Amino acid sequence: MYGINQASAPGLILVKTALDELLDQAMAENAVTGKAEATDPVIFSQGEADNAAKNTAVLGGGGYFDMTLDDQAPNKSAAITASALRTSLVAQFKKNLPIPRTFMQDQQQDAVERAVNQQAKTWLASRDRNAFGNQIAQGFPSGTAATTVDGNSLYNTNHSNQNGDSGIDNYYTGVLNDPNLNTLINALRLQLSQTGVVIGYEPKYLLTPSILHQTGMATAKSVLRAGTGNNDLNYWSEMYPGMKVVYSPFIDAVSTTAYFVGTNNSGVYRFEREAFFTTLVNWETSENDQYTYKMRAREVVDLIEYSGTAASDGTVS
Repeated sequence: MYGINQASAPGLILVKTALDELLDQAMAENAVTGKAEATDPVIFSQGEADNAAKNTAVLGGGGYFDMTLDDQAPNKSAAITASALRTSLVAQFKKNLPIPRTFMQDQQQDAVERAVNQQAKTWLASRDRNAFGNQIAQGFPSGTAATTVDGNSLYNTNHSNQNGDSGIDNYYTGVLNDPNLNTLINALRLQLSQTGVVIGYEPKYLLTPSILHQTGMATAKSVLRAGTGNNDLNYWSEMYPGMKVVYSPFIDAVSTTAYFVGTNNSGVYRFEREAFFTTLVNWETSENDQYTYKMRAREVVDLIEYSGTAASDGTVS
């Protein structure tokens, strides 16, 4: 393990192992049905970063495939343009937990267990706050998230693609209900891709703030059509039974009305440079006779391009 000499401090390995077991247990217990997480490959396209900055390029152009009855070469080709290049800077997440030597010596495990449990949940909250509160929820024109490769906010009425198309709209208004969800999902289906064609994106998730999750579940998962007095089948639960309806409490701090739909392999990425890891520094190096349980991770969430996403800010149009 990092910074630990097995020969000189064999007991330190055991202490770190015990702390890590508490940490892993707390992380496992944190799993909540319906709660969105940054590690979800349906919401965020997952990738790895091999440096402090991740360089990516958005490919597209050329439109639909040419149709031909002979062997002539096509006259369309995809291209990478300078505006489609993207550098995502990897952030470091760090926290130190000091543990007095006497706590270990006097077997005061309860206090240590509570502290480690809280730090495990704090890390998960920090990771998800960055992904949802600092990025997804800030993806509207009024938000503070970085713009996509076309210079617009993630959800915008005037996206452009690598095929040269402009005026591509994935930003809508209207409260979360059946008709407005229909508008949003239909926009996703008809959305032009970076190649300038209608892919026919299908919704894999409906993401809401915590306060709207019940409404989202009633709208998308009811057996019968939600909010009506008839017995029509619910189109969404019949058509897309696999569409996840998830929430993030970190969206609420930005908006209690916004909601989001998208497909997997969208232009919203999470790159991991170093997965969450820990190391334990011996008390002998501390002026205060404390162990230091160090927790670190390096990753970045970036709103690279609009493809496969659409959202409403939830305001009444």
